[in-house]
Amino acid sequence: MQLEQAVRIKPEFAGAHNNLGLALQQTGKIQEAITHFEQAVRISPGYAEAHNNLGVAWVRLDKLQEATGHFEQAVRISPDYAEAHNNLGNALNRAGRLQDAIGHYEQALRFKPDYVEAHYNLGAALARTGNTPAAIAHYEQALRIQPDFAQAHYYLGIALEQTGKFREAAGHYEQALRIKPDYAAARNALARLQLASKPL
Repeated sequence: MQLEQAVRIKPEFAGAHNNLGLALQQTGKIQEAITHFEQAVRISPGYAEAHNNLGVAWVRLDKLQEATGHFEQAVRISPDYAEAHNNLGNALNRAGRLQDAIGHYEQALRFKPDYVEAHYNLGAALARTGNTPAAIAHYEQALRIQPDFAQAHYYLGIALEQTGKFREAAGHYEQALRIKPDYAAARNALARLQLASKPL
């Protein structure tokens, strides 16, 4: 592999370690990837991208505390790093720190307003807090940017159903199924609406 050769030739080149880590991560070799990301941040402690990548790798091993620390490092080094804010939001969300997560999703969108995943994640987090109208707005924004986002259609349907907008909810379940015909949750939600004989 050329990337391995680059690391052998320049063992103190942080970028080569980061790139090799990414390649290893893509092939599922997470522990090996972590070794190279750690080398990258050892050589270059201010390397925000390597901290973010290290965080992603730790998440894949369900090590949320380690992941959170590296995402926090990434946004400290580079406060406008939208992807790291979104990833930190996800890690905090999984750790039950919902309000902190919301803050980082909002930061991600401040720096990258058309960031589909951040709109979707913020919508999901707001839905969990009971702020359904705000959740709907972010799901809708995600779908304006990426109309074929099946999960966003499904969760927008759930949120609309909660506000009594059954016809609109059914439309989004149908959209989710058009995009992803084997989407069981959307199929069940649509069937549930029809069985309940709600006015569609």
